[in-house]
Amino acid sequence: MKPWIYMLAALFLLAALPAVASAAPPAHNYDCSDTTPTAYDARVDQAAMYYSSSSSTNAHASTAYNQFRSDAVFFFNGHGLYYDDSHKGGGIKFSSESWILADTDGHYPGNYQYYISDYGTDIRDVLLAVYLACHTSHYNPYNGDLLQQTMNKGADICLGFDGEVEVENGKCWSGSFWDRLRNGETVASAASNAKDDCYLHWPFGYHGVDTYEISGSYNSCLTPARYGVY
Repeated sequence: MKPWIYMLAALFLLAALPAVASAAPPAHNYDCSDTTPTAYDARVDQAAMYYSSSSSTNAHASTAYNQFRSDAVFFFNGHGLYYDDSHKGGGIKFSSESWILADTDGHYPGNYQYYISDYGTDIRDVLLAVYLACHTSHYNPYNGDLLQQTMNKGADICLGFDGEVEVENGKCWSGSFWDRLRNGETVASAASNAKDDCYLHWPFGYHGVDTYEISGSYNSCLTPARYGVY
């Protein structure tokens, strides 16, 4: 058989092979016990957008910190950092007094600490990180700025809150935010409209959901499902 016939036969064989489907980009969602079921609800909306999504309640910070490295979407709903001397921001609290923090100048809250500043380019594939907790976009002179540090390490979009977020309004905001993203809104539009959706939710008023701040490519949608662009 002539060489060109071998090549032609090989091309036919390759064309006949089934395409190998690439793995769906992962999304991890975390709740504190008093913020459920926002992680599960986010998981459902993300799955509808073809992310490989999961949810957990009262996870340890080490789990979330390690999974963050492979995430396309990271979502936390819980409690932020506040010191007795009124310095606030720079961290989110998981079970067993474990924390993910932006950085440290020698202040170590809780029992276990994991630092965004210790990532190299580990989270460069993150498309969206959402920190639904009090003061997560607020600069803390002890532990830095969680939102900005996440952006510095390569995330495309990061959203946090400067003020105190009341738990029930946070749940309302989360439900509306992920539902709107599933229906094709941009991150910026979904965040703003979710805020307004919650104004008449009990307890009436914004109660902190109007203090959200977004950095990065916030006019992007979450569809099609994908990783961030490094």
